[in-house]
Amino acid sequence: MDKKYKSLPDSELKVMTVIWKNKTKMSTGEILSNIKNETNWKLSTLQIILSRLVDKGFLKVEKIDRFNYYSSLIDPNKYKIFETKNFIKKMYNNSGKKLIASLIEDDEMLTDEDIAEIKKMLNKGEN
Repeated sequence: MDKKYKSLPDSELKVMTVIWKNKTKMSTGEILSNIKNETNWKLSTLQIILSRLVDKGFLKVEKIDRFNYYSSLIDPNKYKIFETKNFIKKMYNNSGKKLIASLIEDDEMLTDEDIAEIKKMLNKGEN
């Protein structure tokens, strides 16, 4: 899916994260058992969220016997890149430089090792 993504609300992103981690199709029950420690959702709540994700083109549903199985139509890395660009656009006026500057200014965000690694990555990009 190379069309324009839409940002997902936290509840839908939580479900997508479970499916991306699993890497194979999952039944509704399997998804629910993977998130039951993080949420207090009932089966009906999960079914609504899954239906929304199918409608948005993020998931494919396949009925096998009496059960629905869901698999991702979206590459998780492409979605992360989309969300990162969206974040930078909204919060840093589309400036990656401003984002990096804010990370460096916050002593808790990046260690000296992180900064050294970022410098290496940037130097490789110059070649």
